[in-house]
Amino acid sequence: MQSNEQGMSYETLTYAVTDGVALITLNRPQARNAVNSVMSRELPLLWRQFENDAQARVAILTGAGDKALSTGADLSDLPQTDGDGMEGSLQSIRWTSLQNQVWKPVICAVNGMAVGGGLHFVADSDIVIAADNATFFDTHVKVGLVAGLEPVSLARKMPLESVLRMVLMGGSERLSASAAHQLGLVGEVVPAEQLLPRARELADLIKQHSPAAMARSKRAIWEGADRGLQDGLEHAWDIIMQHNSHPDIAEGGQAFVEQRPPQWRDYSEIES
Repeated sequence: MQSNEQGMSYETLTYAVTDGVALITLNRPQARNAVNSVMSRELPLLWRQFENDAQARVAILTGAGDKALSTGADLSDLPQTDGDGMEGSLQSIRWTSLQNQVWKPVICAVNGMAVGGGLHFVADSDIVIAADNATFFDTHVKVGLVAGLEPVSLARKMPLESVLRMVLMGGSERLSASAAHQLGLVGEVVPAEQLLPRARELADLIKQHSPAAMARSKRAIWEGADRGLQDGLEHAWDIIMQHNSHPDIAEGGQAFVEQRPPQWRDYSEIES
């Protein structure tokens, strides 16, 4: 069981913070990092830890080993829902930062296969980079299940026909990393050995900026995607107005004038 400096222990995940960057690892390599009943319970706890961790400004999410980011739900130990039997609510699926309304930046480093439910992590991350041997496919319909969540989110990142093709082929056709890049599913492809170093480079650039400004920017963008244009703009404007009293605005301008690194307020000081 993995323990960390904050005293949390996880059976299926690891969490380590170095110089402001949290490395979050789906840690079931023997099952290709499939989400089982334990991981599905631990993921919301880990995301809340990340949100409350004053030492962590940005996260890198990846999978253990070199085979898979995640192959989705573990069919031998299915993630539990909040209902009895086959019933349950959408809120039962809280695997990603976005599903837990955690607004700190998250980079997804796809180190191998991203399959079925594993595509949640790709769809809901802010920045996605992939190893050149990564593949993306969906096997839901192959085993008689509805591919009804991940594809809806993926359709906001890539063309609809490409999403439907992935779903309806049932894993018979796999997107390569380069094809995923061309379709907009991932933003960058790197050699496998450079995946985590490159993710760290991006995280080190991101962590320099105002935690409050980044969190509110992320929230405005993701929540705006769920609204019509005018409604999304009005919502973003409300967030901007809420942020206008934040001390990071004055500090950012003063630091620029004085040609020094800004001293940002901690993320925890944001009022939701």
